[in-house]
Amino acid sequence: MIRNNINGDFSKVKKFTEIEPGAFINLEWNDKKLMLPFSLRRDYISFTDKKWDWRYSFNKDGSVNAKNPTLYELLPSGRIKEHLCQIKET
Repeated sequence: MIRNNINGDFSKVKKFTEIEPGAFINLEWNDKKLMLPFSLRRDYISFTDKKWDWRYSFNKDGSVNAKNPTLYELLPSGRIKEHLCQIKET
């Protein structure tokens, strides 16, 4: 779930166009609970704490590929491990 943090209200983001600086995402993945802050990027939407990086890519038409994000694990060795994800329908 993505939330904006404007004046401490933690409002839910319903559309990617509503994401503002200070936003963050809460993830539960592989028995891990992650809270990653929004990171401004040009070529994708990213939430990262410099150990984990959750990214949404853009489709050819410019829309966000919301169903197939990628989670990157930044390893101490400097390597990057890619975890392809699929969003569960709720």
